[in-house]
Amino acid sequence: MGDRVRRLGLAAAVGSCLLAGAAVAQTAPQTATQGPLRLVPQPNPFPAVELSPPQPIPVPPQPSPAAAVVRPGQPVANPAPIPQTAPSADPAQFTPPTHRPQPTDRVAAVRAFYEALGQADAARANTYVVPEKRGSGAYDIASMSRFYGNMSVPIRLLAAEAAGRDAVRVRYHYVHVSGRACDGAAEVALAERDGLALIERIRALNDC
Repeated sequence: MGDRVRRLGLAAAVGSCLLAGAAVAQTAPQTATQGPLRLVPQPNPFPAVELSPPQPIPVPPQPSPAAAVVRPGQPVANPAPIPQTAPSADPAQFTPPTHRPQPTDRVAAVRAFYEALGQADAARANTYVVPEKRGSGAYDIASMSRFYGNMSVPIRLLAAEAAGRDAVRVRYHYVHVSGRACDGAAEVALAERDGLALIERIRALNDC
């Protein structure tokens, strides 16, 4: 009797489960046919920031050149000339002027004359001679340069002193390459030209 009751209870339980499953199966299609799903937008946690377009950089207006107004009969103005750089002098073509002091003292002029001869500079020595005698006779530049340039001991002025108003007496020494030595003496006559004391004549007082 007890086993029968248990079998009946088990059957009842199984039946209940089947009925419950059938009920669920009937309700499922209804749920699926209720309609399409609708998507609801969610709020963005980072709101978009609108960027304003860049502002243009203002450019100052450029002044327009004033138009030249030419009236009838009025000459057209020529444009200003472009400055040109001065051409530089060619050093090879530049000849420096012969430098000479300007002695007004007669003794100083005679000393400068013999100093130039000691350097065999006949051209400079001629600048201490009166203009009408320069480069001629005893003052020929080529002859003077040749003679005073052939010295083993160049000519050297030993003494120079005034001998009157327009004369200077001198003593000098030199040794020629030939071996001939000279201890000479001379009297130099001078003349004044344009405020300068210039040699007019030299008179030897011994053999050299």
